[in-house]
Amino acid sequence: MTKNKNSRLGKRNNFIPSRLNILFSIVILLFSILLVRLAYMQIINTKFYSDKLETASQKTITRSSVRGQIYDAKGRPLVDNKVVQVVSFTRSNRITATEMKSIAQKLVEFVAVSEVNVSRRDKADYYLADSAVYSEVVKALPREQRFDTDGNLLPEATVYSNAVDSLKEEQLQFSEEENKAVELFSQMNAAAYFETVNLATEPLSAQQIAFIAANEDKLPGVSTNSNWNRVVLPTSLSSIIGTVTSEQAGIPEEEAEAYLSKGYSLKDRVGTAYLEKQYEDKLQGQREIKHINLDRHGNVETIETTQEGSKGDNIKLTIDLEFQDKVNEILKGHFESELSRGSALYSDGIYAVILNPHTGAVLAMAGYKHEKGTQNIQANTLGTVTDTFVPGSIVKGATISTGWETGVIQGNQVLRDQPIQFAGSAPINSWFTVYGNRNINAVEALQYSSNTYMVQIALKMLGQPYVPNMVLNQTDQLAVAMEEMRSGFGQYGLGVATGIDLPLESTGYITEDFTIGNYLTNAFGQFDNYTPMQMAQYAATVANGGSRISPHLVEGIYGNKEDGSMGDKIEEVKGQVLNQVNISPENMGIIQEGFYQVVHGASGFSTGTSMANSSLSISAKTGTAETFVTNKDGQVQSAVNTNIVAYAPSHDPKIAVAVVLPNLTDLQSKTSQAIMTDIVNLYNSLYPMN
Repeated sequence: MTKNKNSRLGKRNNFIPSRLNILFSIVILLFSILLVRLAYMQIINTKFYSDKLETASQKTITRSSVRGQIYDAKGRPLVDNKVVQVVSFTRSNRITATEMKSIAQKLVEFVAVSEVNVSRRDKADYYLADSAVYSEVVKALPREQRFDTDGNLLPEATVYSNAVDSLKEEQLQFSEEENKAVELFSQMNAAAYFETVNLATEPLSAQQIAFIAANEDKLPGVSTNSNWNRVVLPTSLSSIIGTVTSEQAGIPEEEAEAYLSKGYSLKDRVGTAYLEKQYEDKLQGQREIKHINLDRHGNVETIETTQEGSKGDNIKLTIDLEFQDKVNEILKGHFESELSRGSALYSDGIYAVILNPHTGAVLAMAGYKHEKGTQNIQANTLGTVTDTFVPGSIVKGATISTGWETGVIQGNQVLRDQPIQFAGSAPINSWFTVYGNRNINAVEALQYSSNTYMVQIALKMLGQPYVPNMVLNQTDQLAVAMEEMRSGFGQYGLGVATGIDLPLESTGYITEDFTIGNYLTNAFGQFDNYTPMQMAQYAATVANGGSRISPHLVEGIYGNKEDGSMGDKIEEVKGQVLNQVNISPENMGIIQEGFYQVVHGASGFSTGTSMANSSLSISAKTGTAETFVTNKDGQVQSAVNTNIVAYAPSHDPKIAVAVVLPNLTDLQSKTSQAIMTDIVNLYNSLYPMN
């Protein structure tokens, strides 16, 4: 038995060294793996980890520069950057909320804060910035708002949020002066570490600047800085300039992701409308970029500027302010005359757009809106791209063009101008039908402004050629025919985006809810609505032979001279050819001849002969759309939109023009033709033909 016991002890003693050997082997294996990993990190992949360490100890700070300026075609400024001295604050990574609160309280004693817009959270942050106050508030919180169910402290952010929610309204009642301190504190508190922000104070006087300089030791992080305020100068183009955000507002929340991906910071000032927004990437200056290197304790070791800031590029417009102003004067003068006669009392206003038909350059876009029933008018330049009107007969060139494209008429085809009589309905007439039926060709249909010629084209497109007293059949072809008509009109810019370099232009009022009657009247401009800019693009497309070119307000991008004024051109802005009208040059020549005969034709039926005495030869298409207005007595009264599209000189066009004068109660008014003549004469006087 003793022998067996000794045998068991011997086996157990042999087993222990075996387990130790296994354990040592595992330790050696793990140690070997660790050595291999260290070698991989320090030798093979040393750059990756060095870069990671460097990034972890480095902060990148960006700061925007002064915005570029906007000038008219002759270099006259339309905006100004008013430079002022303001209080700036640079937030270090060591400063506490208590210290920032103290700084804000000191600042309000000697700087003016005129705009105060603080939220409950801003007030709560200010109240809790005092560490002793914060401790008392947290101590008073229920246990479940400080600890989890296991007795562990909740995350600091959660505890702070609970502390904010626990504050009573009476604890957040501050005086007017205290609210100013809250405003400054919230701005400082919103800054990232090492970021410099300009505080929203009134511009500093020399005395205030000196005081801040003398008290820098008592105001850590506070200094003075040059800041700029964007000032839109009071011109007739001020409404198309747009707006720029404040430094406090920064980039709009809904566009933050897009801007941040381009390297913007949240506090950067950006354009929010019109030209300021459209050309944001040009006007925005080059940002200053600094790299701040920290040691392992978070202390600043070095500050390196890797990119110097510079003023943004400037943009120069295609519009000469002198021409723009004089066009406005022409429109205002004629509209006030119509008001004095009573015929414009219920009109919406008056508008004109002038384009270079070969480049798309906008030479003027002028307008006034009218408060119906009053004598009050107000400048409304933007109405040329946002407001829509029934065009009337100006569209007839596009209708004939669509007839050619769909193959329902050929060339200068003759059709009989006659009353279009459908079974059981009133006839559709041309204005001159009272003088008898007659055969007319496409040129004459434009020259005389024949409604029935256009209706016959529309009926052929519908697959139902005109027969007196015919019954119109509602078929699926109606939707197809309307789509074809609108597509044909769209080739000239009617009912589609013009491509102008302004955001939010209207594409017209083009409803999908229509009847066969709407379709037929659309053929002579009595259904869909268009903007003055679309009508001008239509005129320009006819003038240049069929190229639809996008209008543009900006002529070029310019650099800066040393004094900050406009320097050399660095980029030219051109209109883009959006499409070519799908008809032959010969057919386009027929439309151009029709436009010419409107003004210069010998027939008494020519609709625009009062423009024949212009200093330049005008080719045009008049339009008189029937409308209705409700007068002050509540009675419905007949009215007309008197519109014109034109270009001049007829055989070498330099300008294409649209004039829109809606809802006149003088049904025979020739005011639009007088306006067109005045605009062409004005252009020729300012820029005489050589």
